[in-house]
Amino acid sequence: MKEKLHPFQVALLIYMIQSGVTLFSIPRLSAEAFGTNGWIGLFFLVGIVMLNILTIGLVYKWGKGQSIFIIIENVFPKWLFVPLYLFISVVFTLLATLVTKKYILMLKMLFFRDTPSIIFVGMFFLLSFFLLRGCIYEIGKANVLLFFLTIWTMLLLTFHLSEFSFTRMTTFIMEGEKDLLKGGLNVFAAFLGFELSLFLIPYVQKNFIKGVFLGNTITSFIYISVSFVCYGFFSFEYLLNDLFPVITLIEYVKFPFVERVENLIFTLFALKVLITVVMYLWASKELISHSFPKLKSNFISFSLLMIGTLISFIPDIIREVDQWLEWLTYLDIGIAILLPIMLIAFIGLHKVKQKKVTL
Repeated sequence: MKEKLHPFQVALLIYMIQSGVTLFSIPRLSAEAFGTNGWIGLFFLVGIVMLNILTIGLVYKWGKGQSIFIIIENVFPKWLFVPLYLFISVVFTLLATLVTKKYILMLKMLFFRDTPSIIFVGMFFLLSFFLLRGCIYEIGKANVLLFFLTIWTMLLLTFHLSEFSFTRMTTFIMEGEKDLLKGGLNVFAAFLGFELSLFLIPYVQKNFIKGVFLGNTITSFIYISVSFVCYGFFSFEYLLNDLFPVITLIEYVKFPFVERVENLIFTLFALKVLITVVMYLWASKELISHSFPKLKSNFISFSLLMIGTLISFIPDIIREVDQWLEWLTYLDIGIAILLPIMLIAFIGLHKVKQKKVTL
């Protein structure tokens, strides 16, 4: 009997996937989207994400723990949906690639200006390949260790409490210039990653959806906490003009034994980015493996990483990477919302077909 992921492991996976490089700019993004005290707008997005996770829970419950491939192919032939599998695989692979590239460009821009990008790309390539060689349970176990290596950084928020002031937040709520549609989608993209739980269904224990809810709750708490502190530490106008306000926030932390704390924190953050990249590539590998069963697992992993590495050299600056990511996240939002709804419809169609057969 194969080992399966415990709901707690699922929770940590979802948190580590969701909490990506967008964390460093989430206060600015919320300010641009919702205006003054824009951190309050995060609560509305959390509610939408929770509803989305609920639809995934219905897929798990009504589909009786079957994989998404079985649910789809109970109603339609496999060949009809191979193009959809490949499309989703391409989106996931490009997302993993560009998240890696954005983190590397940020690392170079802030701390290692003279270090060639190929060194960082090679490190991510090797670490990702080693993790992808294992099964999802082994990835889940490795993720638990990486979680405890990084979660302590949240304690750094307490260092800013002495300088926190409610007057900087103003009494105005969601006033000023706002961009509710595009800006709201950009903030919603920070919560993406929960949709990968659809691919975890065959590999989890019962009540796994509680783990997905818990993981998203941890992410939501961190996003809201970080944004709240930033709004009280900086002015609203400052947040609009700082590309990465969370990094600036960390720069104010001083220890006698560490000269620049932000170097340590940002380097540790590579572990979270690694899990995000590995899990998107793992889901992409699942889609390709099901589409072409004769391909070997390691060959698929190596091919995805090679393709991703080559594509990563196309955009040269963060602005270009952000443009690519913007369109990819729009596609991923569509997948996150529509795929569970489509699966629920297919479960209903399959039940109708079964009733007709029994009549």
